[in-house]
Amino acid sequence: MELDESYRELGLEPGCSDAQVKAAWRRLAARWHPDRNASPQALRKIQRINRALDEIRVARRMDAGDAPPPAADDAAPDPASTLHHRVTVTLEQALAGCAIDLQGERVEACAPCKGSGQQAQPTTCGTCGGSGRQSQPLWFGWAATVVPCTACDGLGATREPCQACDGDGRSPAQHYRCRVQIPPGVRDGETVVAQARVEGDRRRRRLEVLVELLRHEFFTLDADGTVRLVLPVDGFAWTAQRWIDVPTPDGPQQMRLRRDALVYRIKGQGFPVRHGGPRADCIVSVTPLFPEGLSPAQEALIDALVAHNTGDAATTAGRRMADWDARLDAWQARRAAAH
Repeated sequence: MELDESYRELGLEPGCSDAQVKAAWRRLAARWHPDRNASPQALRKIQRINRALDEIRVARRMDAGDAPPPAADDAAPDPASTLHHRVTVTLEQALAGCAIDLQGERVEACAPCKGSGQQAQPTTCGTCGGSGRQSQPLWFGWAATVVPCTACDGLGATREPCQACDGDGRSPAQHYRCRVQIPPGVRDGETVVAQARVEGDRRRRRLEVLVELLRHEFFTLDADGTVRLVLPVDGFAWTAQRWIDVPTPDGPQQMRLRRDALVYRIKGQGFPVRHGGPRADCIVSVTPLFPEGLSPAQEALIDALVAHNTGDAATTAGRRMADWDARLDAWQARRAAAH
């Protein structure tokens, strides 16, 4: 495969970055890998994708003055032999890290036919004897015309199905198992690299695991690691500045409400800003909930609360209300006297 063709295979231009090359290959590999795509063309497509990635990487290493990697048993695996898997984890698992046991199948192209499903050497067409032509009688029977052989499409030879794969083009599936360590703080769409053993193959294969985060019922995750939560709270508890339990990725935590605030920050309860770095914060947005209408019992409680708040001269509110009432009475007395 030529280098320009390799770029076209990945849908890229030659001047693209290494990150763009990897992203394009990952996207196409996820789409065409035979483990997830039942199309008959999937195997050949993934082989071309992997070969294109290999050609581009080798060309860029040589342009940078680096020698190609040695062909040793412990050398970096050929991209064409890389296994691909996809796992889904919860937000809590992604934050803390976890170990996941994976198993899957690897399907490779049939070696004898190189994935074509046909024998390498053509055989003489038995219908036309290798001439590529056959006679077709005309409707009146005593004359005939020569037409291309329909059995071999006029080529004079045919390719029989490959006996090794029965014309499928793929070798029997090989099973693999692996325990993958998901690092703490992994994000949605990141790839974790591990080593897996394939049955019948003594060499370990490179396994690239695409991590997907399940949608959480409470939390959303920002790109900078900030975890966000929208929390409904009792309106009266918010007004009274009560303590409440708030869910965080590490579990419930106590938080005091303030009637002058609707957004709160809990330090260090987000994801790491960088792998191994300090954790971001959890932003809690509260929505105070009040009843649409008060029941008679609630009306009585409100009246008692008002009376206790402003009717007791021993309290600050009571003294201020008493002063206001006295000034109001004096104002009304002056108005009455003036009339």
